[in-house]
Amino acid sequence: MSSKRVFILGAGFSKMAGMPLATDLTNHLGGKFREDNLEDALEWLGCLQQRIEWLGDGKSKGINIKEVFDLAQFDIELLKMRQQLCQLGRNCGDTRWQDADGIEAWLEYMEHDLRDVVWEKQKKATLDAVKRFSNYLNPNDIVLTFNYDTLLEKSLEQQNKKWHYGFEQEKGSGVKILKMHGSINWIMVRRDQKDNFDYPLLFEKTDLNVEYHGAKASNEIEYNYVLLRVPNDKLPNRIENRDLQLGNKQYEIAMAGLGKYKLLSELVGSGEIWNNAIRALRNCEQIYIIGFSLSPFDTMARLHFGGVMMERSKEKKIRLPLITLIDPIAGELKSNFKKVFGCSASIDVIEKKGEEVDWSTLLA
Repeated sequence: MSSKRVFILGAGFSKMAGMPLATDLTNHLGGKFREDNLEDALEWLGCLQQRIEWLGDGKSKGINIKEVFDLAQFDIELLKMRQQLCQLGRNCGDTRWQDADGIEAWLEYMEHDLRDVVWEKQKKATLDAVKRFSNYLNPNDIVLTFNYDTLLEKSLEQQNKKWHYGFEQEKGSGVKILKMHGSINWIMVRRDQKDNFDYPLLFEKTDLNVEYHGAKASNEIEYNYVLLRVPNDKLPNRIENRDLQLGNKQYEIAMAGLGKYKLLSELVGSGEIWNNAIRALRNCEQIYIIGFSLSPFDTMARLHFGGVMMERSKEKKIRLPLITLIDPIAGELKSNFKKVFGCSASIDVIEKKGEEVDWSTLLA
């Protein structure tokens, strides 16, 4: 049975359990710089934030971490241009090119530290509000979530409700949870090392030329790596001790990066996730959007979700889905969704936080 209901969850959904928004992450990740005494990184980040606030007429309500990553690329580019004025080679001492490399390194630190921030916040999160929502999910519901945490999964488990991640390899049943940007409890492992991990397999690519014709495997990340789900009791060790791996990494926490353009093609299994999401949006009758703004930083979702709705609008026999937008500023966000889901889309607005919604009435 195809799902008639699709739920799209953003950071505002997990916020009701105590998880950070994108604006909160800027301070949390900057705090990691302070812990490590990275004074140059803090100075650069502070200067960037000041310029962002200037461009916003000084009325910024908090700097979105995605905005930091996007605009940092222009600092990097300007420094690399200034290398043209330097009478030394790029790697000969303290050059502008080296300064640009420094910013790129700091961004990598922030992406690495993101795993720790999500994990630390998840351990302190409370599930009551999430459980009030998940209590009304049906077995054939599909959830598209852009969050890395596993609060929804835990809430369903505590209610003895079946769920799965939508991978064919799982052969799962119950609520389908599609993690659009990866998950804190997923790891990517080299194919030749997967037997060292007794974890459930989520995704493994088959290459017919290799499997059936004896061809030599090409050096492609989607074939060289598999995706595994780390059991709850093993997860603390995998996250907190991941830096202790020696030599070639045995595993990597499977979370996409920050900023507008994410290299999702390097997240093994992402192709199946996004295909499932597009299929769900193509066939559903109702969409509930909770704490997700569909901002300019969600370009991939805007482009491909919009493409689905464009195709649906051409098929006269299939009407556009009914949409319910739930967010404290849902009225302001409505125009974002009209642009993507169509000017003729029916969008109901509920200007409330998730924890304030009466799910028993809305999802009955």
